[in-house]
Amino acid sequence: MSAHDASGSLSSMFEWEKQFFFCDDPSRTRRYFQIIKAVFDNTVEGIVITDASGIIRMVNAAFTTITGYMPEEALGRNPRILKSDRHPPEFYENFWLRLVNEGKWEGEIWNRRKNGEVYPEWMVCTAVYDERGNAEHYISVFNDLSEVKFKDAQIELRSNYDYLTGLPNKEMFQSRLFGELSHRNRSGERLALLVFDINRFKNINDTLGHFVGDAVLRKIGGLLSECVGSAGLVSRIGGDDFHILLPDVHTPDEIAVQVKRVFDRLGDPVDVEGHRLFLSASVGISVFPEDGREVDDLLKRADIAMGKAKESGISSYRFFTEDLGRRASLKLTLENALREGLERHEFHLHYQPKYSFSRGTFSGAEALLRWNSPDGPVQPSDFIPLAEETGLILTLGEEVFRMVCRQIAEWRDRWRFPGEIAVNLSARQFHQKGLLSKLKGILGEYDVDPSSIGIEITESGIMENLLDSISVLTGMKDLGMTVFVDDFGTGYSSLNYLKRLPIDVLKIDKSFIDGVLEDGNDAAITRAIIGIARSLGLRVVAEGVETSGQLEFLRHNGCDEIQGYLLSRPLPPEAYEKFGESEIPLCFNGISGYNHC
Repeated sequence: MSAHDASGSLSSMFEWEKQFFFCDDPSRTRRYFQIIKAVFDNTVEGIVITDASGIIRMVNAAFTTITGYMPEEALGRNPRILKSDRHPPEFYENFWLRLVNEGKWEGEIWNRRKNGEVYPEWMVCTAVYDERGNAEHYISVFNDLSEVKFKDAQIELRSNYDYLTGLPNKEMFQSRLFGELSHRNRSGERLALLVFDINRFKNINDTLGHFVGDAVLRKIGGLLSECVGSAGLVSRIGGDDFHILLPDVHTPDEIAVQVKRVFDRLGDPVDVEGHRLFLSASVGISVFPEDGREVDDLLKRADIAMGKAKESGISSYRFFTEDLGRRASLKLTLENALREGLERHEFHLHYQPKYSFSRGTFSGAEALLRWNSPDGPVQPSDFIPLAEETGLILTLGEEVFRMVCRQIAEWRDRWRFPGEIAVNLSARQFHQKGLLSKLKGILGEYDVDPSSIGIEITESGIMENLLDSISVLTGMKDLGMTVFVDDFGTGYSSLNYLKRLPIDVLKIDKSFIDGVLEDGNDAAITRAIIGIARSLGLRVVAEGVETSGQLEFLRHNGCDEIQGYLLSRPLPPEAYEKFGESEIPLCFNGISGYNHC
């Protein structure tokens, strides 16, 4: 039965009801309502009844089957929850105009199921009037046409187009690209492939929800299609990844002009579902035939270039180069070696001692990670950023904390004072869920006193999410660990946030210590950091101290502790233990003023 027929049947029922309402037999009236309820509940057409203001008051079982919304999810809401955004505003204006003036609208409409799938339906909407002639309810009866009238068309739509944006999908894009490459292998003409990625799109989904995220993707899809025009092809591959084919380009400058046109459009804020968003993107570009003659080669190289463009953090683009390809290959090799190194336990710790001016002796150390791969030592500056990027830093960081606790437990059995051991946490590790529980569990596993461990986190890591940072740092303090702000002065130094943080120690970055004797600015900054720490009741540690002149400057200006090559290089556990047990003759080339010299 069609929606039109169902509407006619309902009209006949309303005529028939007079036979029941204008009789004195309650049993006949009751049977009438039973019949109506049976029809309402069991018809295969979806039925929605709204009040005069358009609020849904009743739906039947077929409504749930077709749309995916349970009755409790629909009742009390506006039918706009089904809106597909496939029709212009004029469509809905005409819909309401006819419904108000004629009391009925009938036609084809595209709606959206709860799972996001867009589908066509044939709908009849009828007004129900009260005794004064005012619309009291609206009854909509609809058929799902996706499996009836447009079955073949729907199959094609799903197999070739992205349901969310209406753009060609990955399969259709690669088919078109393959055809273009076949033609150009004969003609020799150039072709450009662009990989387009929205920066920080995950933040939109996480903070504003997937409904807003989907709306952003539709906006971006439309914007890219407008900028590229009919000659090119835009495809949504998945998530926030789009591929763009530019078949009619002759020089890199022509490609750059098209990309800049996109960035110019992105420079304007995007209004989505009541939110004004400022978006940026990264674009990687590969060119036929210079960067490859096969689909996979061009896609891989455009993706490598996009990854390089993404490092800038704002709207930027990069062309693929052989140098980028070599770097990507080395990076992949290193990533695989890093994973294997974790499995083979190739990582170990060295400990760089710290010296306390007030105690006149060493006060502890900073634990520093080292990697001896089968091919030789790998510098932390090479593998730490890669671990951050791949997410392996979470596993690596947890292993470092475990290694420190294990080492402290070993020292405890034979050494009275290994000192306070500071452990570095990356920003990604610091902000992971459940960090405090993990640290507490490892401390308990080795029966390590939390006061024997310090946690170092950089300023920039803290400022990624200040509220979360305050919560985590407070938890660390509550456990009894010392909290260090590492590389202080190189990030977001501000008394406004510093006074709010539950911290114990500021570490002055080596870049300032290097210049304290030659650069007046470095000297002034170092004095200021020491003064700030004093006023806030914090300790100060200067790192990277390499000369006796730097040592004297720091002692004279009230620094609490130092670490650096002047005192000692990072040491393996056995050497650190010997260092801690020995007397430290810190006269440092004749500098006076120390009781122990």
